[in-house]
Amino acid sequence: MKSANPILLITILLTVLVVWASAQIIPAEQKIPQTAQETRLIDQPGEIVTVLENGMVAMVKENRTASVAAVRLYVRAGSIYEHQHLGAGLSHLFEHLLAGGATKNRSEEESQEKIQEIGAQYNAFTSKDKTCYYLTVPAQHVGTALNLIADWVTRPTFPEEAFKREWGVVQRELEMLASNPDMKLVNLFAELRYQVHPARYPISGHRALLQQLTREQILDYYQRMYVPENCVLAVVGDINASEMLGAIKKEFADFTRRSRPHLVMPDEPDVTSPRELIKVFPALQGPARMMIGFASVELQHPDLYALDVLAGILGQGESSRLVRILRDRQLALATQVYNETPPWGAGTFTIMSILDPTQVAAARAVIGQELQKIKDKPVSEEELARIKRQLLVGHIRAHQTAETMAETMARDYLATGDPHFSDRYIENIQKVTAEQVMKMARKYLLEEKQLTLVLTPTPLPAAQTAESKKAEASSINKITLDNGLRVLLKRNPAVPLVHMQLYVLGGLLEETDQNNGLTNLMAMMSTKGTWHHTAREINEYFDSIGGSLSAAAGNNTFVYTAEVMSRDFAPAFDLFAEIILEPNFPNEELIKVKALVGATIDQVENSWPDEARQFFREKFFVHSPYCRSSLGSKESVMSLTREQLAAFHKQAAVGSRAVLTVFGDLDLETAEDLVRRRFGVMEKGTPLNLDKFEPEPPPKEPRRSIKKTDKNGATIYIGFGGMKLTNIKDRYAMEVLTEIIGSATSNDWLFARLRGAQLAYYAWCYNFSGLLPGYVAATAQCEANKLSEVQKTIEELLDRARAGKFTEEEIARAKSNRINADVLNKQTNADAAAAAALDELFGFGYDWSKGHCDRIMAITLEEVRNVARKYLSAPATITIITSQSDNNIK
Repeated sequence: MKSANPILLITILLTVLVVWASAQIIPAEQKIPQTAQETRLIDQPGEIVTVLENGMVAMVKENRTASVAAVRLYVRAGSIYEHQHLGAGLSHLFEHLLAGGATKNRSEEESQEKIQEIGAQYNAFTSKDKTCYYLTVPAQHVGTALNLIADWVTRPTFPEEAFKREWGVVQRELEMLASNPDMKLVNLFAELRYQVHPARYPISGHRALLQQLTREQILDYYQRMYVPENCVLAVVGDINASEMLGAIKKEFADFTRRSRPHLVMPDEPDVTSPRELIKVFPALQGPARMMIGFASVELQHPDLYALDVLAGILGQGESSRLVRILRDRQLALATQVYNETPPWGAGTFTIMSILDPTQVAAARAVIGQELQKIKDKPVSEEELARIKRQLLVGHIRAHQTAETMAETMARDYLATGDPHFSDRYIENIQKVTAEQVMKMARKYLLEEKQLTLVLTPTPLPAAQTAESKKAEASSINKITLDNGLRVLLKRNPAVPLVHMQLYVLGGLLEETDQNNGLTNLMAMMSTKGTWHHTAREINEYFDSIGGSLSAAAGNNTFVYTAEVMSRDFAPAFDLFAEIILEPNFPNEELIKVKALVGATIDQVENSWPDEARQFFREKFFVHSPYCRSSLGSKESVMSLTREQLAAFHKQAAVGSRAVLTVFGDLDLETAEDLVRRRFGVMEKGTPLNLDKFEPEPPPKEPRRSIKKTDKNGATIYIGFGGMKLTNIKDRYAMEVLTEIIGSATSNDWLFARLRGAQLAYYAWCYNFSGLLPGYVAATAQCEANKLSEVQKTIEELLDRARAGKFTEEEIARAKSNRINADVLNKQTNADAAAAAALDELFGFGYDWSKGHCDRIMAITLEEVRNVARKYLSAPATITIITSQSDNNIK
């Protein structure tokens, strides 16, 4: 149940099911309140869970940490329940049609208008065993959000034209996924693991089977699967639980009980011998991926808890056994271990690594040795305590927002019949002993039953759930130290966590072609050892308390972040300060970090959006440091030395350029004392000089650059000179303009026009601005043979925008979207701290974001027209990445 490492898994674990376990269903002897209409499972102040008269489960919970509400409806309908259509992706196609689709009460366009009107963040997803439809809205619009979901689920019409459109859209998705190495890895491993169970089929289906699906089969699937007893609805947020339950009953009054579908799954035969697949996948850029798995347990098996602890000890956290030894021996760039236990059958204990193809054999040998060690000797009490703490902190983090609370409750109920199973899970984890962990390794991690999959670009060489605290949060307290360091402190006791950030001006602004990547490498290396603690000691400390630590660089800044439980704040803050002020950049760690950064640079080309954005920036900017990537180039990164990092740190990590934030469940006086003691000695340094940069020359004529790719497809960027962040006059009007052009819910602009015509998979328009001038751009990804038509459509829409052809309704909708997105994106301590720090650092003042709503609402139609004319009338820069030959591009 631990979150995955984003550097390791990239996009892989987006498709891997979250680890769940068995539940304690309400005992038979427990008395359940009965009414004529419903069966109450939980009925307490602020929370109600009930089975409605029609059989649908409804759960409502009050959470007043932010004026936000989340509405999520789950249907026990996923790819494993498609019966005669297994492998066709029927559930996924169905989800595309239902979410936001036409109903007996609304057209699809009217649904989209209503979503825009309430400023909702909405989406849907399909997994192996369920489909989810969700909207997150400002709390005053929760009734409308509920009405929308109820309308979609109970009164859909599935128009023929919508079916044809989405049928095509899903096929375009499959075409692009075919060259995605991470999706390929997941699908191949499912086929290796499951021989009989329908879990072996990909969620999106196989294209040949998808093409055979008809609208009539969609209608049949709806009648069979979308019945009340197969649905769970969760509403969490700034609501009144009793009133909301009443609203749910009203909205679903005509959702009548029907027969529940037969969802029994076939038994998967035991794995009786090793299975191995080495797959050469030329589209994979950079290092290989390796998955080693062992058949695990079904959901309600008592061995679950000890297996999850075993996974944590082996591969969750920088100081875990396999992560540390494979990294230190330079056998793998990253490793993660997890025990997948889905609710539909026996799962898989999985070890996943990213590594050089030449190191596969050595890494497999070391993994085998480490598995034998854990079978031979009980784990230490320190290791046991570390993973138990990590799982506890992860559970707390999952209860910070309305969305995650609604998700956890609904998913718990679907999987176990207990909406608070996660609480019971954490309690059982704390009971696991070292002897039980050793027993699990001996019982399940058997070499003779091992599953191994390697995906390589080239052939391998031969040979907790307490209620939120009611104490009031404080306003932000600002202090400035003698060295110029600005400090922002805020008490927010909603959850027992403290978030620390230090933002420093710099990033790309201090780099050249020769040292590009210096800032990012310096920041990352700061966490790899100080004059008092080694990298291993730092990792072990943060892992032992369930904390997190990271450092990175961006366009205008670099940042150090840490998050810990409030009881660990004081010692953790001491170490956080030491990492920032006293790094020693050990050479043995530098070798490892350089390898990791190099591999990350290689993998940029695996992502269409990342590769397209960087190619555009390289061609758009002439003098600006924004032409470079914050990762750097491999050549420059590999040339950097420990001495360069130390010298740059001394120059850059100084008080006059920095803002420190400490937000969370803390005592303000104690926090201030700690800050003054630890950061009072920070060097003041000199402010960053922005006047040294040569102005970017505006292009005198259109510019066009094309890059050939081996990947199947194309991307296009069309961009124009932009503004600085400090250009308040144009900045907010530009927010509204790009929202109109690029929003996925605008009815007749970029996304809807291209996607509706099945021309592109994604398309958007955005404004990039920094301390130096940036750009505004429209971009899309499409099939290579549709590139000319996509370019023509984008240019037509930019001409329309340039001519100021906007309506007052479009302006109002865009403003509402921008305001609501700002509210929804600032729910956690980390979100609020980052916004305050950057506003203070960039000279606006830490409370600048409080006026965001007013500034957006003040924008007029004429102001939007003015910025469109001003910025979109200059000669465009066009960049294209395509698999098509140059002479076929018009």
